[in-house]
Amino acid sequence: MGFASAYLDKHRFFQPFIIDEPRKDTSLIVVIPCYNEPDILDSLLSLYNARRPSFPVEVIVVVNLPEGSGKAIFDQNRKTILQVRQWSEGHSSTDFMVHAIDVPPFPSRHAGAGFARKTGMDEAVHRFSLSNNERGIIVSFDADSACDPSYFTELEKCFSRPEITGCTIYFEHPVYGENDSTAIDQAITGYELYLRYFVQAMRWAGFPYAFHTIGSCFAVNSGTYARQGGMNRKTAGEDFYFLHKIFPLGNFTELNTTRVMPSSRVSDRVPFGTGATMKRLTCDSQQKLQAYPLESFEELSSLFLRVPEFFGAGSKGVAEIVNKLPHCMAGYLERNNFAGAVAQMNKHSAGLLTFRKRFFVWFSALRLLQFLNFARDNYRDDRPVTQAAASLLERINVRSEAGICSLLLAYRNLQRQTTWKC
Repeated sequence: MGFASAYLDKHRFFQPFIIDEPRKDTSLIVVIPCYNEPDILDSLLSLYNARRPSFPVEVIVVVNLPEGSGKAIFDQNRKTILQVRQWSEGHSSTDFMVHAIDVPPFPSRHAGAGFARKTGMDEAVHRFSLSNNERGIIVSFDADSACDPSYFTELEKCFSRPEITGCTIYFEHPVYGENDSTAIDQAITGYELYLRYFVQAMRWAGFPYAFHTIGSCFAVNSGTYARQGGMNRKTAGEDFYFLHKIFPLGNFTELNTTRVMPSSRVSDRVPFGTGATMKRLTCDSQQKLQAYPLESFEELSSLFLRVPEFFGAGSKGVAEIVNKLPHCMAGYLERNNFAGAVAQMNKHSAGLLTFRKRFFVWFSALRLLQFLNFARDNYRDDRPVTQAAASLLERINVRSEAGICSLLLAYRNLQRQTTWKC
């Protein structure tokens, strides 16, 4: 009986695909969803060329497709299975093993990266459970991504601290300078700037779980994965929902000493995310990417700074504190029965630390997004991402030259200079 037996009995959808047992000291498994991917070997080669850690590594490529997929996709998947298995024969060794698993077609209502990622991660946790390795590292990667040579060794250093539950991994989309940029380069530069601005603005506001949630750029230990119920089957945003189950456990960190390079390609596979945004921006060259204005994050900050005041406060005290907040925030809280929520937080909190944790379970990332949308719909319009990003840099006294590429470089440097933890 391995540590994850109960989880696997309850939550996995398939019996194990890989017959051969892993080496007993295998301590890192990379999971790659792969749907209609012609260039998977480029990603595998990037991983293969990374320096080996002190233990064996496995890579699980989850070749998948929805029910009813056309012949072209079916044929590409068959080709991928053969390519990966042939490539594996020539590149696998005792310290680097690649598996391609051929998954039955997913039901259309569940088909997508979430189900594929879950299938691979469940396979990984099964393999770690065979050796009862709760601290085995499950790494999420994508079939169109690349990594730095230090990828594995830096992951090993990060998880060598026994308290670490997981990490997000620093990323950079491939972009070129403004003078040589194409429409795709301009679009991905704006989109990455938007992502970095949004995370830095959450941090500036005081939100404790202000991490990037990108499917190709995170890792968790296998025990944490199983205890939290594993990955979900969402067709999009699976990374966001999964990681926001993990963050409140604490001991989560950024890994900024290595790098993943996700693809900047256009895609219509999911309704939101990088591919969908790239399609929208490149189809309409006149469209400018918008971002939530800094004023809305200021209002979040005004609430988060007052969290200790709500501890032990009765309904009258809560109302008095809320009335001191900006009108937009006060209106949002009143609409969402904040007084009742605070009463429940206080009822189950013996101290301020517990209260604060319960507060941010209630005021989750989803609720934060709901507030930002509420503010946009009722109080203030979004701003061009370059304007919003420049405003935040000015507020935190970080200098940057004008221009979208200079702004992005400033935000990249800002992230690598600090390590966000919770």
